[in-house]
Amino acid sequence: MDIYLQLPLIGAVLALPALYALWRAPSGTRDDFIFNSGRTGFWGTLAGIVCGNIGIGTFVAIMLFSAASPVIGVSLAFAYTLGLVICAIIAPNVHALSERHGVRGLIDLIVVTHRIQQPLLVWLPIAFVFLLRATVQLLALAAILMTILPVSQLAAVGLAALCAGAYTAIGGYRVATETDVVQSLIIVAGIALLTFANLGAVPQTGPFFDLGPYRLPLLIGVWLFIPVSAVLAVDNWQRMATARDPQVARRAFLAGAPLCLLCYLGIVWLGLGGAVEGAITSGLHALVPAGHGWIVDLMLIAVVMSTMDTFVMPLMTGLERTTLPLRQLQLMVVAVFAGMALIGALFGDLLSSIIAAFSSLAVFLPTVLAAVLGHRVSAPAAILSLNAGVIVTLLLLTVDQNSAALVGCAFAAMVYAFTAYLTGSRRAIAG
Repeated sequence: MDIYLQLPLIGAVLALPALYALWRAPSGTRDDFIFNSGRTGFWGTLAGIVCGNIGIGTFVAIMLFSAASPVIGVSLAFAYTLGLVICAIIAPNVHALSERHGVRGLIDLIVVTHRIQQPLLVWLPIAFVFLLRATVQLLALAAILMTILPVSQLAAVGLAALCAGAYTAIGGYRVATETDVVQSLIIVAGIALLTFANLGAVPQTGPFFDLGPYRLPLLIGVWLFIPVSAVLAVDNWQRMATARDPQVARRAFLAGAPLCLLCYLGIVWLGLGGAVEGAITSGLHALVPAGHGWIVDLMLIAVVMSTMDTFVMPLMTGLERTTLPLRQLQLMVVAVFAGMALIGALFGDLLSSIIAAFSSLAVFLPTVLAAVLGHRVSAPAAILSLNAGVIVTLLLLTVDQNSAALVGCAFAAMVYAFTAYLTGSRRAIAG
């Protein structure tokens, strides 16, 4: 396609969400902005599942691990899918639990059930992990823009934050769920086209069970924590909690699991085929006929933009209980994206950042289990387990990436149990 046709098409994918948000803004309420007033339907929920669970982190991780070790790549694909199946199974319970406690998000559930007086102490470690994941998306979008436009890295990061942040700040969660419908179609179509275009390419791989440069603890961690990570993800939790009704959430996750699995396996095939030589973007460009690289660009832009909004907005659900007006909530979203842009300008290795984000997520499990089960809860235990768990896991990643998630989760569980014992645990507050 001619460059003069490519640029308008890519520009439309970048700009149309913001224009759509401006069009929807006059009819939006404060509750629409924060959680779509709890009325997201089947298609919006399904689209959000695709967008939220096929981010650039997932894309890069599956491709890179598949290239290094087929068994790890395939395990990632099925482990991610198993997590979505688990979400489908527990969706009605999560919906009912959220209704009972009058909360919309995972962080709020922890705060309310543990009767935490300083919610910021819980919000900070969880927000750090998910904003780290969102910043990975921001960096990826900046890298894509640098291949298309003659701009510096700093300018590309700023433009990426503007494109993704504008429609999120204007329209909030409602517009994020509505734009997901189109973005998910672009993602699925792009992966399908790439996969079918390369079905005839026989990958040159070693033995299937060869772990490559990794060790068994990493493979064990994939099967133990990747499924759990889907449940602990604030965006998936909010989809379960704010769907129009519990069965809408269950049906959407049941439909989303096989759809995402097909996409994951397509990404595995691309990784096995050697699409990771050099940068991911250039590697994928090499898999399409000359002049068709715009397909890759459109798909990856949709991947990263749709994931950023679904990570940022669920972190804002606790603001529902404040008296802040809509305009101030919008300014807070702007501030979050500005902070991500600042961090992104200073960020390091992409794969290390992805591993750090997913490994740190495992430490939430003990606190979330206590909140869901509703007994042996302790506010000091939750605060200490979450904060110390994230810090220790990040430190462990500098020593051994293979076992950081396993050891970090075990450490967080011990901290929670020991602190709850010392401070006196109790039953969670009744709804």
